[in-house]
Amino acid sequence: MANTPWAEVCEKFQAALALSRVELHKNPEKEPYKSKYSARALLEEVKALLGPAPEDEDERPEADDGLGAGDHALGLPTEVVEPEGPIAQQAVRLAVIEFHLGVNHIDTEELSAGEEHLVKCLRLLRRYRLSHDCVSLYIQAQNNLGILWSEREEIETAQAYLESSEALYNQYMKEIGSPPLDPTEHFLPEEEKLTEQERSKRFEKVYTHNLYYLAQVYQHMEMFEKAAHYCHSTLKRQLEHNAYHPIEWAINAATLSQFYINKLCFMEARHCLSAANVIFGQTGKVSTTEDRQHRRA
Repeated sequence: MANTPWAEVCEKFQAALALSRVELHKNPEKEPYKSKYSARALLEEVKALLGPAPEDEDERPEADDGLGAGDHALGLPTEVVEPEGPIAQQAVRLAVIEFHLGVNHIDTEELSAGEEHLVKCLRLLRRYRLSHDCVSLYIQAQNNLGILWSEREEIETAQAYLESSEALYNQYMKEIGSPPLDPTEHFLPEEEKLTEQERSKRFEKVYTHNLYYLAQVYQHMEMFEKAAHYCHSTLKRQLEHNAYHPIEWAINAATLSQFYINKLCFMEARHCLSAANVIFGQTGKVSTTEDRQHRRA
């Protein structure tokens, strides 16, 4: 990267993000993933410019775990390690690229390649995962692996990744609490970094998605009480942060009401149905700009 200005590297990364957000229907009919492939090419260019991963990353015992089992063991990490120095900074930047490459491959239905990149992301960040700079990215990578394994119907593996994300969020909020860096900020100049308010908004959105997917996993495992609890928490948080699609939110609330009816909790069921009716009435009046990339956040 010595011969390439950092500003040019950042520009390539931002261009890749912009291409990643292009909706599929805006691509040629015969090339629905054209923008995704273009984004991937730019991400690979950035990865090459950053150089090889730090040597010590592959020397850890956990690096040989095919499913990254060491990466999502509950209760870890136990201490904060900040990514200080050029080697740590390079590892984190490479992890950001590996994450976006992983999401890119998943979006183009190349799940094995997507998994490989996401696991690399976790390995690069493992020692820094509770830090202010890395916690959001680590949780997002685990969330995406949880979704991937859920789609493969390997529910217990999905559960492990998602529960690990939840535990990491709770530990970070308890021990540190300040809004962490958003992954995109690793490729932004200092003057363009996000405000604390925007960082908090994005981090809370990541956690809301985590709870949403946990609710689905528990439902699939027939842990209905737990699924209902997580569904309720998700719906509540979506309203609090004004981050929801009215139709989807109303359907989920109405579905939750059926659980309460079956449990003879009629007041709770009525509340869910009333809320569903109110939110459904917002259809067409509320902006629904959440893109697919954030769905996988």
